[in-house]
Amino acid sequence: MKLLFVIGIATVLLCGGCATAKRPDPGKVYSGTYFYNFESSSFTPDGGDGAWCLSGNMEEAELPAKGASGSWGTAHVVVRGTLSPPGHYCNMGASKFLLTVSQVLKVSDKRAREP
Repeated sequence: MKLLFVIGIATVLLCGGCATAKRPDPGKVYSGTYFYNFESSSFTPDGGDGAWCLSGNMEEAELPAKGASGSWGTAHVVVRGTLSPPGHYCNMGASKFLLTVSQVLKVSDKRAREP
């Protein structure tokens, strides 16, 4: 009888742990203009009025570098990511938000810009 009780308690504890495990949040989908140069990058959401600081691998949205100053350009992107709470981010705290990109979903309208 004690053995059945112990097995029952162990089963409840094991199943309870599974039920409370959190899955990582994949983030939301954002669409807008990605700007990049050799030292910084930013994201301006479609319909937005300010640029957000950007973090994450955005290589597929960039054109190859031309010269020693690295690559400069813009692209329209659709990304999945996590937006920070309001604050002061990146270049001297000038950005109100930080968008951490986990996945680039679509890239269009790649354009080079001169330094």
